[in-house]
Amino acid sequence: MDPRTVRALIGTPRHPELVLRREYRATSGELRDACTSLPRLARWFGSVEGAPSGAGAEFRVDLGGDGTATGRIRRCDDDGLEVSWVHGEEPESILSAEWRDTGAGRAELTLRHRLASEERVAPSGRGWDDALAALNRSLTGGEAVAEGAGAWGLIGARPLEVTRTVDAEPERVWAAIATAEGLRTWWWRHWSDVTIEADVRVGGRYRIDAPGAAIAVEGRYLVVEPPQRLAFGWRWIDADGSSVDEAVDIMLSAAGRGTLVTVRHTGPWEDDAPAESYRQGWDFTLGELAAVLAGARARNP
Repeated sequence: MDPRTVRALIGTPRHPELVLRREYRATSGELRDACTSLPRLARWFGSVEGAPSGAGAEFRVDLGGDGTATGRIRRCDDDGLEVSWVHGEEPESILSAEWRDTGAGRAELTLRHRLASEERVAPSGRGWDDALAALNRSLTGGEAVAEGAGAWGLIGARPLEVTRTVDAEPERVWAAIATAEGLRTWWWRHWSDVTIEADVRVGGRYRIDAPGAAIAVEGRYLVVEPPQRLAFGWRWIDADGSSVDEAVDIMLSAAGRGTLVTVRHTGPWEDDAPAESYRQGWDFTLGELAAVLAGARARNP
């Protein structure tokens, strides 16, 4: 897989969301121009009719052999762009791109595509992988190679979903999963040397490290919507190496006096073994969350 592109599948089966993140030898201003200037778009993406730099404007893109797409600008500013998107006969979806400088003459592009059908995960993912590779060629003159595009068929093939009802209201569950202080009360609490860092904002990083067990998990937050939804990339690290292109989406909904916690975990798994291993891990981990919050409610009814 192309190590320069990080992929994530979040959302639900009815409303999946693709997230691709790639760093380029360019500035954020150059990325903005590449995504909004009609002449520059034509070099790597497609011939555009309309005004993609003006909010409310409609546009049409000739994607060559991939047909045409139409849409309307929802937002366009210095940091990003959001559009409605209709490709061929597909239902309307929402596409956004954000760019930021990362230092040393490099910038990062994050593309998020909120789809209207899970059948579009693999073809849309492959298409965007190709597009980001073509953007790299446009910016640097290098090759437009999207080696990881085949990962999308695997990422969407074996999603894991685990649910647990917790005896606490959504706001208390949110505080437990979306703050470093809350996580420290229950995540891997059976080990004494666990360290947790969590910058809970879109783009912020987290890392949970258990040195004695020689394992860690880390990533960046993709969606932060208190107190309903928290999504993040997931990189599992152990003695065998580290995982790629995995993501976790946690959704909270009120259930009587408690909260239904739904965890959806995806990755490019070639068989059922990784999902089954993660299922056991999430069952245990959510059990710890439930036990800690139930104990807190018993002490403070």
